[in-house]
Amino acid sequence: MLISLHWFIFLLNLPVATWNIYRYIMVPSGNMGVFDPTEIHNRGQLKSHMKEAMIKLGFHLLCFFMYLYSMILALIND
Repeated sequence: MLISLHWFIFLLNLPVATWNIYRYIMVPSGNMGVFDPTEIHNRGQLKSHMKEAMIKLGFHLLCFFMYLYSMILALIND
């Protein structure tokens, strides 16, 4: 996005990319991934993971329709 000078889209995606990198870096060394399979069913963790997943889903849906609109606009203008 930086090479093609789409600054608005880059700035829109920067917080989510930063959050994903932060989550990946903060995984404890003994865990296999971000979500520990042995503790995922803990009520507090499950609720927070579901909340995070819904926020990311909403963000990605917003981005999808924004990109779709941009593509249609570019095709019409050609």
